[in-house]
Amino acid sequence: MNQRPLVGIALLIAACDSESTSTETAESCESDADCSSSQPYCEPESNACIAAPPGSELGFGDGSAQSVTFTVILEDKVLKRPVDLGFDPSHPNRLWVINRQDDSVVVITNPGTPAMMFDRIKDPAAAHFMASPPAFEFGAVDETYGQTFGICGDGNNGGDNFMGPALFSSELDVFATQNEVTGLGSHLDMLHSTTFCKGIAHIDTNRYFAFNGKKGSIDLYDFADDHGPGFDDHSDGHIFRYVEGWVKGVDGVSSHLDYDPATKLLYIADTGNQRVLTLDTTTGTQGASFGGLEEVETRIEMVDAELGELVGPEKVQSPSGVEVRGEVIFVSDRATSKFHAFDRAGEELRSLASNLDIGSIGGFTFGPDNRLYFVDILGGRVLRVDPVP
Repeated sequence: MNQRPLVGIALLIAACDSESTSTETAESCESDADCSSSQPYCEPESNACIAAPPGSELGFGDGSAQSVTFTVILEDKVLKRPVDLGFDPSHPNRLWVINRQDDSVVVITNPGTPAMMFDRIKDPAAAHFMASPPAFEFGAVDETYGQTFGICGDGNNGGDNFMGPALFSSELDVFATQNEVTGLGSHLDMLHSTTFCKGIAHIDTNRYFAFNGKKGSIDLYDFADDHGPGFDDHSDGHIFRYVEGWVKGVDGVSSHLDYDPATKLLYIADTGNQRVLTLDTTTGTQGASFGGLEEVETRIEMVDAELGELVGPEKVQSPSGVEVRGEVIFVSDRATSKFHAFDRAGEELRSLASNLDIGSIGGFTFGPDNRLYFVDILGGRVLRVDPVP
C-alpha cells in the first residue's frame, strides 16, 4: 500500500477560554422558556440559566441515561430496522429515516409536534439503487429536480459487485416515481465501484465520499451531471480511491462519514479497527487507474493521502455514527449504546448512556431545534435527546 502512515490529527484548534464565553449574570428560571438565547438552558439543580458548554447536546449531568429525557418521536411498524436519519435542508420540517430491512424510507413531517404526520415510501427500483442502505446524506439543490441526497447499499448485487452510491431527489413529486421507459425508478445517477458500502458523506455539488467495505477504502465520487430520473448514462462520472486497506467495516454495521468543509477533513467511523479517523482531503496525488464494470470518465487510485487518528480503541469500541458540529465531533458506539462528544484533539468532553440494547444505536443527526435525533435500530424507533430532564 502506497499510503502515508497514520499521523496525528492534521488540525488542532485551541480550546476557548471558558471564562471569556459569557459575562452575563445568570437569570433564575423554571424552564428553558425563561432563558435568553445567550444562556439558553435552565439548570435544574440551581434553577439558573446557563450557557451551553461544548457537547451539551448530550446533557449537563453525569452522563447517565437519567440525566436527560429521551423523547420518542415515532414508534411504528413502518420503521423496519431504521439505520440513519436526516432533516431535509430544503424542507426542514421533514425528517427522513432510512430503513435497512426493506430499502424504504419514512418521511416524518413536523416531527415531535401535534401536527406530526409520517409516510413510508419505497422507490420502485430500490432493490438495486438503495439495497440494504447503511446511511444517506442530503446534498446539493438541483436546478431541475430540487433537493438531492446520496445513498449507498451494503451488498454486492447478488455476487457481481456492481454496486456503489446513488443520487436521488428528495422532492416528493420526484422521489419513488417510475420511469416508464427504463423501469429504473427515480434515481438521478449511480456509479458502481463501492461494494458493501458502509457510509456516505456529501462534499459539494454532486460529490460524495463512500466507505468501501470490500476494499477497505474511502472512495470519492463525482456524479458530474445527473442523467435524470431513471436513466442510466454514467459515462461522465469520476471515481478516486483513497487509503485502500486502511479502514475496516463490520458486517451489518454502518460506518458513518462526515465531511467538515471548514477544515476539509473527512471524519471516518473506522468500526472494524475501533477508532475514529480523519482523512485530509487536500492531500494525496493521482496514481494508477483501476478497473470497473462500467464506462466512466475517471477511475484513479489516490496515493500518499494523510490519515490521522482522532480517537482510538481506548475510548470507543464500535464507533458507528459520526457528526461534526462546530468544534465538537459526536460519535455513537454500537457496542456500548453510548454517545460521545470529543474536541478536535480527541479529548472527550462528555458522554451519554442510552441504556438501550447493544447494537441499537446507528445514525444520528441534529434538528432545527439543535436537539440530537437518533434511531433505535432494534426497537424500531426514532428518539430525541432533550438535555434537561
